[in-house]
Amino acid sequence: MKGISSGKMGKRALSIALCVMMGVMMSAGAVYAEEKISIAGAGGLISLVTELAKAYMAENKGVVIEVNQKSIETKGGIMSAAEGRVDIGMAARHLKDDEKKLGINATEIARVANVIGVNKSVTVTEITSENLCKIYSGAITKWSDLKGSAEPILALTRPDADATMDVIRKNIACFKDLKQPQSVAMVPTHPEMTKILSNRPHTIGFTDTIAIDDAGGAIIALKLDGVAPTAENVKNGKYKLIKNMNLIVKGTPNPNVKAFIDFVKGPKGTKIIESNKAIAVK
Repeated sequence: MKGISSGKMGKRALSIALCVMMGVMMSAGAVYAEEKISIAGAGGLISLVTELAKAYMAENKGVVIEVNQKSIETKGGIMSAAEGRVDIGMAARHLKDDEKKLGINATEIARVANVIGVNKSVTVTEITSENLCKIYSGAITKWSDLKGSAEPILALTRPDADATMDVIRKNIACFKDLKQPQSVAMVPTHPEMTKILSNRPHTIGFTDTIAIDDAGGAIIALKLDGVAPTAENVKNGKYKLIKNMNLIVKGTPNPNVKAFIDFVKGPKGTKIIESNKAIAVK
């Protein structure tokens, strides 16, 4: 009897052990199934890519997409992807020739109008390239010089290496070799530019249509040389200040990264991009 009882106990213990092992394996499988995608780079893409990531995760419960909410700029996004520090880098321009040699690939997802933005306190609604250059050279210092209010102009700019300034210098002739005086305030990142333009009266700076939309009326987009930065004017080529929004990956992306990029380029991603005042690139 003792032998039979002992045998039953042995089988029971074995059954419990197997159940525990299966539980651990199932738990480990659940952890393994949760795929993470890390993304970082240009500040101008953060809000858009975050919204795209949220929509994708809502449909794919086993995927976690972490979008760095701190800008590391286009160059940082490109190098982080090239060095394998992130799965996807965000870049607000096309790759340069030397960057193409790093074993990375770019997928353009959107085109966005660079905008001459002003705080909502500014009554001026349009500006010429000539007067813009006069502001950024220090020749025009008050809004009254442009038929606005009497307050002084606080001009904000971005670093020369930034993708935004690259677009400005290439498309507004007088900016090519323009030396900006110390009275022009340097703003390091795109999110900081959005914040200052939104909250500081009488400011003017370089931003884009996504930031204008995010600001909810706190920033006004000026017409440049009589042309408004609308989606239609970007499409038809009338508006020249355009940034090319790219997702950067190293080599061949893994299946999860590819699936996310396919989602971004698909109909649902296109709808989100267009709702953010950008032009989807299919």
